[in-house]
Amino acid sequence: MLDEAWNYDIAGVFSRTKGTTIYPAQPDFDRVNRSLRAVNVNGTPTCTAVIDGTDRACVPFNAFRPFNTNAALNDYLFTSVDGTQSSTGQMRQVLSVLSGDLGKYGITSPLAEQGVAVAFGSEFRAERYVETADAQFRETNGGTDNRYTQNVFEVNTELQAPLIQKRRFAELLQLNGGYRVSKYNRLEGRFNTWKIEGLWAPVLDLTLRASFNKAQRAPTVTQAASAANILYTTIGSRNDPCASRPDPNSSDPNRRLAPTATLDQCRRTGLPDTLYGSAALSCPDQLCTIRNGGFQLTPETAYTKTFGAILQPRFVPGLVVSVDRFVIDLNNSINYFAANDFLNGCLTTGLDYYCRGIVRNPGSFTLYSPAAGNPATGWIAQGTSNGYRSRSHGWDFQGQYSLGLGGAGLVDMTFNGTLMTYVGGQDSPIVPPRNCVGYYGPGCGESMPKWSHGLRTTWSTPDKVASVSLNWRHISAMTIAYNAPASTGVPADPSQFRKFYAGIPTYDYFDLSTSFDIAKRFTLRFSVNNLFDRDPPLIPDSRQTLGLLRSNTLFRYDLLGRQIVMGVSTRF
Repeated sequence: MLDEAWNYDIAGVFSRTKGTTIYPAQPDFDRVNRSLRAVNVNGTPTCTAVIDGTDRACVPFNAFRPFNTNAALNDYLFTSVDGTQSSTGQMRQVLSVLSGDLGKYGITSPLAEQGVAVAFGSEFRAERYVETADAQFRETNGGTDNRYTQNVFEVNTELQAPLIQKRRFAELLQLNGGYRVSKYNRLEGRFNTWKIEGLWAPVLDLTLRASFNKAQRAPTVTQAASAANILYTTIGSRNDPCASRPDPNSSDPNRRLAPTATLDQCRRTGLPDTLYGSAALSCPDQLCTIRNGGFQLTPETAYTKTFGAILQPRFVPGLVVSVDRFVIDLNNSINYFAANDFLNGCLTTGLDYYCRGIVRNPGSFTLYSPAAGNPATGWIAQGTSNGYRSRSHGWDFQGQYSLGLGGAGLVDMTFNGTLMTYVGGQDSPIVPPRNCVGYYGPGCGESMPKWSHGLRTTWSTPDKVASVSLNWRHISAMTIAYNAPASTGVPADPSQFRKFYAGIPTYDYFDLSTSFDIAKRFTLRFSVNNLFDRDPPLIPDSRQTLGLLRSNTLFRYDLLGRQIVMGVSTRF
């Protein structure tokens, strides 16, 4: 505290996280085959290799059993590891805040009791992310160690101005505002964010609130670095669609098929009419160059509007209920673009938004570069870049109720629910907007369920020494995007309509936790999350459906099953 009007706060933070992943190698296929050849010996599955003595260590493998966690089997099948990869994140942060009550100097609304309050803040943040791997991992997977850094400096100011208090027509009318300027060393220029909020309580029981915000999210240190760094490979996924193709059904090596793209589509990629259908356009082995990176990211910008009400009726003591409508419209969203996104988008629309990712060699107009060096031309791009628009609209519902039970203690209930009305956006200026609420998969990604909520009920003893809490988490059903109706705007392919594995049913999870205070200085906590050990839903062909490499479900579901947690905290 500087004086009765001004306070200051200075803080510093240092954090470091490290993760290590050990990748198993491909199994020994000879051992896999021996494990699969098993017979019944007195009711026990036994490898034939054990019976004939060729491999006494063989462990039977039931390939039709899901979630096979037989450690002996894994030890038998996997005889080596693929290597170890590690990542280390580090952040240094210094923050300072100066806040003042200007009412001490008489700066107060004539209709209010409290004065105008202001705050000024600054922050410096240094971020570092390091990726390393051992020799075994590099030998198998290639790549190099990487070190990414990013420095951030920000200044901000906030204002809280009560305009009217305890008057006949308003218990409270208040205006809040804020402004922030940010500078990232990896981004060009500065960018700013701001907010303006209003509160009006016509009576003590009801408060109306509204806000309008401009928010921006800068790319993370890894996103900015990986987008800008140019790494490329000639192991592409396709040939030039404007080149003629060998006929796989003909024995004549000179017989070729017409290009898969039309002449008009190929013009959009920068190809002259005279080269359309030329065999010279074909990439070696029909695999054109894919260049990863080379994009300069800009921050995502979202304009957020919220309108809501808080109800705290005096005739129901302990009850607080709020309802808020939120509308978030995001521009320049940071997305990952695959090579086919740029190529197919350019062929279909001709927009520079997509065609920026198609760069032909001058003269030959091929989409191929040698396998060494940094290609200046002759590639199809892919990587993290700024997209077009995305939207997230919905309603938030919150409630809290405390009920005293006299000598039996206290019950607290807390409810948080979200009703989504719009999730999606536009991939380009001419693509119709799509609404993916309740749908997942192609064109929608993981999306969002239409309704989800959490209801936590906690009982505490009269002396508050012990408590028991039950949390109910609910996620409404979702449908695969292949089956979305045309009214949603989700791109649909009737040939992909699913009758099986067409969606995910409603999911309910229950979490139980307890806590005990010991000698007023220690608290013992015990929790069981996903009490009934409900398995997550399985998404067949998740690589194609969701674009995920290592997960076969959506991440909002519990991937680890039942989890038991114990903890102790102490007070000094």
